[in-house]
Amino acid sequence: MTLLYAVVCLMMWPYPQLVADAGGGFDQVVQITLVTAGFTAAAGLSTWLVQKRHPALWLGQGVLLAALIGVIVFALAQR
Repeated sequence: MTLLYAVVCLMMWPYPQLVADAGGGFDQVVQITLVTAGFTAAAGLSTWLVQKRHPALWLGQGVLLAALIGVIVFALAQR
């Protein structure tokens, strides 16, 4: 999803006025891209900690749970 929004953001970037005239919001797409990139980074780091049986395994599980809750809250807020 993050990559999809990043591609859409890159496609919209040269034509922000055209997007605004069509009723779209370039700023909202950029916001969604940045938020999902943050969630993806947190989930990737925590997955690495869990798979490597790192001493901070509990931290990885907590970050993964927080990222999951954050994604759900963000998705509900975007409705």
